[in-house]
Formats: sequence, structure tokens, C-alpha cells
Amino acid sequence: MKFKYILSVIGISSALMLGSSCGKYLDLTPQGSTYDEVFWIDGANVNKATLGAYALLRDGLRADRSYFIFGDIASGLLKTGADYWNYADISKGKGYKFSYAPYLEGSVMDWTRFYKIINQCNLIVDNTTAMDVNLFVDGEDEKNQYIANAKFLRAYTYFYMQRVWGDVLLVKEPFKDPQNIPDMARSPQSETLAFCKEDLVFAVANLNQGDNKSFASKGAANALLAQVYAWEHDYVNAEKYIAETLKGGYALEDIKDYKKIWQGDSQESIFEINMLYAETGREWSKDFFNAFLTSTNVPGKGIPSVWEIDPEFLESEFKTPEARFDAISAPMPNNGKQKVLQKYDRVVFYNNNTTDYAVNNNLVLIRLADMILLRAEASFKNGKSSVALNDLNTIRNRAGLKDTILSGEPLFEEIFRERRRELIGEGTTQFDLIRMNLFDKIDEYSVYYTAERIAGQGYYWPLNMRALLPQNEKLTQNLYWANH
Repeated sequence: MKFKYILSVIGISSALMLGSSCGKYLDLTPQGSTYDEVFWIDGANVNKATLGAYALLRDGLRADRSYFIFGDIASGLLKTGADYWNYADISKGKGYKFSYAPYLEGSVMDWTRFYKIINQCNLIVDNTTAMDVNLFVDGEDEKNQYIANAKFLRAYTYFYMQRVWGDVLLVKEPFKDPQNIPDMARSPQSETLAFCKEDLVFAVANLNQGDNKSFASKGAANALLAQVYAWEHDYVNAEKYIAETLKGGYALEDIKDYKKIWQGDSQESIFEINMLYAETGREWSKDFFNAFLTSTNVPGKGIPSVWEIDPEFLESEFKTPEARFDAISAPMPNNGKQKVLQKYDRVVFYNNNTTDYAVNNNLVLIRLADMILLRAEASFKNGKSSVALNDLNTIRNRAGLKDTILSGEPLFEEIFRERRRELIGEGTTQFDLIRMNLFDKIDEYSVYYTAERIAGQGYYWPLNMRALLPQNEKLTQNLYWANH
């Protein structure tokens, strides 16, 4: 089964659960039995629903550039320009005060958009399961692959939310009447991640390896399983599923082709979100990646609108010359010592002017270098330091760096440092800090993360209780932010 890339369908926002808010905290649009009877009638419509789920994930990650906020701003890798004054408090300069983000509350403190994805996936799983296999061109295999895609996306979304806000509201079935959704308490992480793993085991069993990295595959499901197990510090199973992932035939890009990673379907990519420019459809955008662009990329773009690589991070982590950094960075037009990230810099101008443009790159969510470094982490925790060192040096060598011979805790910390050098601008570093328990062990973070903040899980983001609590009386605030 292959998804039909019908660009007009990607914007399916009026088709399934994607309409205006009905006032409940999951923000769903009611559907009735008549609607179900006319929609869930064949594989073509399930295909439309599935494309809609992928579109919702893309929109959810792009909202207010929250993908980069959660992973890179929150971990001090990027510094925003003056135009982004409302990002100041959540950044390093103000001590990562996540509770004050004016005009960003609807994205960084509100998970509503992700529950649209969850409900879409629940609908696909529930309704497709009930459909006869004869309604699908390729029969049972096609039917199960649609269900597997929905379960993969549901697992990805829940795992993402868990890493951003901590415990979530675990909704396993679709709500067809959002006016009658019962109040719900947050579920413990163990229950949510068990549900994710159950979904992913099904996905592994029913997905093909696939050649389009913008959709779920067996390799992507194995990789996500490895990440979930690593989050739980079950490094034995993390290693197991990384090994399964590597059977997918992925390969590191040569450093001379390094930027191919973000150009779509590279040999290193495992799972990515399509955002490439096309004359039809609107997967592409300029307002997501363009924070990394300067007047060198787009004539007239002002310095205050640019995000730069944090100067202190730049000084501490890239002081040794390397080919990787040369490939993905460029000087600020007005100051050569300041550097900007150039992973997402393929600009396409249209309408015959330099004002209308799109950034022609994909958002890579999981790739091979990530998995190799995660295996280094898992191997270290499983008592196999030599394997960990070998994996670390594999990524260092590709970057143009010499082997390191570290051991013990310095090796573990260096694995983290290599992850943030390799994955800067890919929305992962804050989650690495949480998983690896390094906030109080690395000076640049321990100054902000007190014992009280760590104990209260103040590395998660607060919820906008003013907006969410009136709609769910059982909802509770994250412990640290309830008092800060």
C-alpha cells in the first residue's frame, strides 16, 4: 500500500475532526453516525483520513516554531533575535522561565493541537478495524497498514507530549461528541508509554520498510520503540530495537553531502515530515524555518529576525574546527563571529519576486546518527564502554573530528555533547538532558536547574490552566510550575 500524495487532500481540515473548537479541552468537532456511514466506506477515504493525520502532526510541530522551542531554545543552543522579545524569559538569558511566554501560551502551554492528532488516529484505528477487508484494493495488508500508520502517529504524538509536558491525558478511543467528554485526570508515564509500545509493536509487525521517509515504516517504528525504552532507562530493550532499526539499510551521508539529510528522503533519514516546496499544496512554509535565514538567503531580511547559534554554546562546543560545522553554519552578515544554522536554507522564490518564498527543506524527526549515538548511550549504560566509544567516534569521524579515548562518566557526558553538536536545530537536546539526567551535572545547566526544580520536574513545560482547567476540573498543573 502506498499513500496517494493528493495535495488537495493534505489540507483536509474540514473532513475529519479538524474544524472549529467546540469548547472542550480536546477541541474536537462533533461527528454523527450518518457521517461515519458515508465516510468509512473504502480504502480511498481511509487514505484521506491518514493523510489528514500526517498534516495535523506537521501543523502541530510547526505552531509558533514550538518544535525548536521545546528542543533547542529550552536547552540553550539557539539565541533569538530582538524581534522575538516574547521568547526572552523561556530562553537561557532569563533562566528558562517556561511559565512566562506572552503570545505563545496557545502553543508551548497548550496541548490541544496534539489531541486533534490523537483523535484523528483513534478514529482511523476504530473505524478501519471495523471495515471489511474487501473495501481495500490490497485487502487485509492495506487495511492493516493504515491502522499501523495511525498507531505509529498516535504513539509518536503521545511520546512527544510526554516529553514536553510530562503526564498526559491518555485517550484511547475517539470522542464523537465533544460536548460530553468526561473530565479526566492525567495518566502516569508508565501507562502512557506502555500504550505507545503496544501501538508500536503492532506497527512493526504490519508496516513495510518503505521508500518514502515521510510516512511510517518498520524502521521508523523500531527506532521510536528504541527511543521510548531509552526514555524509561530500559537500555537493554533500547539496544535491541536499535539493532532492529539498523536492519532497514540506512547509511550515514558522507560529510560532503551532509546537507542532503534535510532535502528529503536521504539515506540517513528514518522518519521526516514533508515540507518541500511544490506549486500545489501547502506542506511547505516560510514562517517555520525562516528564523534561521539571513539577508544572505533572503534579501532585506533584518538581523533582529534571525536566530543565531548561542555564542557560549558555540565557544564551548565548536572551538575545534570540523567539517560538519562548516557545512551547516554561516556567519551573520554584520558580524562574522556570530554564526547561524544553515540546515534549512534552501530558499525557493516564486511569483517572480524576492518577497514570496518558501524554505524547501524537510523536518527530519529521526535519523541514523541519532540512533548510533543513542546506541552509544545504551551501550554505556549496559556496561559496554568500548562499543559506546566506537559509536561515538563513528559520528565524530564523520564530522571531521579525531577519536576520543574517554571512559567512565566523562564518556557519558561526551555522548551527550556529541548529540547536541550533531543534532542542533533538530528539536532533541532538551529531551536528551531529561533522559540522561544531566541537569545537575553540567555547569551551564545546573546554575538554572536547582534541586527543587529538578525534584518538581521543572524541566517540563507548564500547562495554561486558565484556558484548560475550566474545561477539565480534574486537570492538575505540573508540580514545579504550580508554585513558580
